[in-house]
Amino acid sequence: MITILLEIREIILRAYQKIRIVVNPVVKFFFALLVFSSINSSLGFDPKFTKISIVVILSVISAITPGAVMVLLAMLLILLQVYSINLFVAVLLLFIFIILYALLLRFSPKQAIVAVAIPVLAKYNLHYAVPILMGSISNPIAILPTICGVVVYHLLDVVKVAATRDISRKIDDVVELYTDIFDAIIANKQMIMMIAVFAIVITVVWFIRRFAFDYSFEISLGAGVMTNILGFLLADLKYDVTVSVGTLIIMSVISGAIAMICDYMKRVLDYTAVERVQFEDDDYYYYVKAVPKVNISLREMDIKHINRKAVDGEDYEYEEETEDEDYESDVSYDNSTAEKEDEDRDVKEYRPKSVKDQPKLLEKPADAEPLPDKDEDYEEDMILLDDDTTDDEQ
Repeated sequence: MITILLEIREIILRAYQKIRIVVNPVVKFFFALLVFSSINSSLGFDPKFTKISIVVILSVISAITPGAVMVLLAMLLILLQVYSINLFVAVLLLFIFIILYALLLRFSPKQAIVAVAIPVLAKYNLHYAVPILMGSISNPIAILPTICGVVVYHLLDVVKVAATRDISRKIDDVVELYTDIFDAIIANKQMIMMIAVFAIVITVVWFIRRFAFDYSFEISLGAGVMTNILGFLLADLKYDVTVSVGTLIIMSVISGAIAMICDYMKRVLDYTAVERVQFEDDDYYYYVKAVPKVNISLREMDIKHINRKAVDGEDYEYEEETEDEDYESDVSYDNSTAEKEDEDRDVKEYRPKSVKDQPKLLEKPADAEPLPDKDEDYEEDMILLDDDTTDDEQ
C-alpha cells in the first residue's frame, strides 16, 4: 500500500513538473475568481463592480502576476464598493489598507496571499488549515499575514454595518462614525481570540518540526490540530465567545489532513535509514543527523502489441508483436555488410595458406646455353612450378 502511494505521489509530481507553467496560473485564476466573487457577494453595494466581466478581468490579471498584486486588487475592489455608498468609511478603510499592505510588502511579500485566503476560507470553516500549513512550511514571520487576514475578515463585517449609516458632512458626525468603527474592532473578542490562537498554532508547529527526533513533521501537525482545538475551547470558556464545538473539531481535523497531504507531497522521509555523522574543523565539532528522502522509481511496463485476426468460420488467432519486430532494417546497411562478407571470403580463398603454396623459380639446368652479355637485350625464361609438379616433369 505504501509503495502504491509513493508511486502515485511520484506520478503526480512528474506530471506537475511538466505542466506547472500552465497549472499555476490556472489555479491562481480560479482562486482569484473565488476571492473577488466573495467580496462582491459580501458587499455588493455597486452593481457595476459585480459584473462577471470585471471579476474575470481581475482574475486574469491576478493569474499572471505575483500574489501581492491579487491582494492589492482585492483591496481596491473593497474600497470601490464601500466608496459607492459611503465616502468617509472608504477614506478610513483606505488608511487601514495602506498600513496593512505596507507591512505585508515589508516583512512577508511572498505570503501576502494569506491575507485574502483567510476571509475566503472562513466561509467554509477551512481557515483553520492556514496556520497549521504556514507553521509547517514557513517560520513565525507568517504570523503577520495571518493577523492581516483575520483583521480584514472581521473588518468587513464592521464596515458593512458602518457604511449603511446616514451621516451628515459635519466633523462631529464623522468623528463619531470613526470612533464607533474603532470601538467595534477593538471590542471584537472573537477577532482577538482568533489572532492569539492562530499565532500560537503557527509557533507550536514551527517549533516542534525543528526538533531532530523521528517523525517530527507529522507530530508537529498533530500538535497544531490539538492546539487549535484547545485554544478555541479555552477562549470559549474564558471570553464567552460562541464556538461550535463539533464544527471546530471536525474542521480542525480536516484542516490537519489537508496540511499533512501538502507536507506529504513536499517530502517523504525514510527514518529506517537514518545516519549520524560527527566531524570537526578548526572552530567547531559537528553532530549531524541525516534522514534520507524516499525516492522511488516507477515500474516500467513491458507493453506487447497484439493483433487480432478474425476469419469467418474459423477460430480467432492471436499474433504477438514486440517493439523489435516493428524495426525495419536499413537496406543499404545490409547490402554493404553482404559485400564485405564476400570480399573477406574471396581473400580467404585465394590467400596462400603457407610458404609452400607460393610459386617457385625453376633452377637453371647444367647444359643450358650461356646467358648473353649484359649489354644485349635478353629475356629470362621462368617456369613456375606448383607443388603438384612431379620430379620427372622437371
